[in-house]
Amino acid sequence: MTVLSYDLHLHPAPSRAPRWGDGAAVQKAAEEAGVRGFVWKSHEQHTARLCAALPPSSVRAFGSASLNPWATPDDVLQAIEDGAAWLWGPTVSPAGEVLWDLDLPPYWPGLERELQGLRRRVVLATGHLGRSGRSRFAELAAASPGLLCSVTHTLYVQPEELRPLAELGAVFEIDAYTLRHDLPGRARQRPDDAVDALRSMGALVYFTSDGGQASTGNPFVFGSESLDLLAELVGAATAEALGVAGPTAVVAWVDGEASS
Repeated sequence: MTVLSYDLHLHPAPSRAPRWGDGAAVQKAAEEAGVRGFVWKSHEQHTARLCAALPPSSVRAFGSASLNPWATPDDVLQAIEDGAAWLWGPTVSPAGEVLWDLDLPPYWPGLERELQGLRRRVVLATGHLGRSGRSRFAELAAASPGLLCSVTHTLYVQPEELRPLAELGAVFEIDAYTLRHDLPGRARQRPDDAVDALRSMGALVYFTSDGGQASTGNPFVFGSESLDLLAELVGAATAEALGVAGPTAVVAWVDGEASS
């Protein structure tokens, strides 16, 4: 079983949705699994302060900010100042319902200008943005040395959209949850076709669990088992590169050790 080096998309409790465990439980499970770190994503709040409150550990917990309807430009910037290394595109409605093909918030142009002047590196993860929002994220990151666009749920992005995003320097997430769970009414690419196409373009592709749901259990077991299933399609060497080298390269970029 291949163990992810870092899990860069994970949902601990607290949340409106049933979760497998809180941040401390996820951190302990990562230690036991040999995972070096995880990105704490939440639909309901920014998570940098939650990460900072975790007990000392060999596992790094990366906080994140969100563009969901409850967020404001000021608290997004405060979350980044507090240490958030990821900024997620919107994922829910004002009522908290998970939706897809969402637009950027009305305040985005002003926040975009602020993000261009950041002194620290931040990953712009597209979340559930639609095509125009993904393009805006990628274009901003291409023009900003301190930003990196990561395309979330790549298997549900249409094939013709991949090359323009790759040419702008975006990196691409393949996640266990949407690998193994169909999204109603949405067309999913074959994983091997998407991975082969992106790697032939020279794009960085990495694997995450998008785990933490109560139904999927221990997120690191879920991620590793899912990566082994992916290996049956793309080959063991490619799967290991997606789960180990890929996330490590993204973290190295965040740490300023590499450029996209």
